[in-house]
Amino acid sequence: MSEASEPNPFVAEPYVRPHPPLPSWFARRFLRPDEQVHWVRGPWFTPVWERYVTHPGLFVAALALGGVCLLIGRPNPPTGHTFAPMSILIAVVIVLASIYVLAFFSGYFTRLVVTNTRLLIVQGYEVRRCWDLDDLPSSLVRYGRQGGQGGPNEMPSVDVAALQSILGGKSDQFVDAKAIREFGKKIDRIKGQEGERR
Repeated sequence: MSEASEPNPFVAEPYVRPHPPLPSWFARRFLRPDEQVHWVRGPWFTPVWERYVTHPGLFVAALALGGVCLLIGRPNPPTGHTFAPMSILIAVVIVLASIYVLAFFSGYFTRLVVTNTRLLIVQGYEVRRCWDLDDLPSSLVRYGRQGGQGGPNEMPSVDVAALQSILGGKSDQFVDAKAIREFGKKIDRIKGQEGERR
């Protein structure tokens, strides 16, 4: 009778740690229908306006607003007005500011996301890198039985403990963007080393 209540050591339980919930727009945009998030590392500050300051449409909106500024300051021959230099300056500042805002916040809002089927590095509103389980180095993939005690299939999953050690053993859930980008380079180096051994 006690067998039913004891955990089976051969059954792989998903490694789930508390992480800040991903915004709903993030899940809709990046996750496949069958994916479940197991682990997330990224910035400590995740505001609701993140999706707007990292969206490429911000640049398009800045171009439109800059165009309106140029339209307002255009020369008017019947009245003798020449092109207003201040409108040109404002238009250029608006467009350049949008580029800096996009670059800064896309860099800041970099996340490492582990799901049941892949590993993602998401930077702002775009996926920077993505590895399916088959693309990851074998040292980052673990196998466990799926489907309880009688489950015959061994299913692969991302070895979160190995990821943690590559990230430098940081136990907190907040990792800066530079560490996440360096992590992507380390995965490529490990994969290259494994390829050379074969």
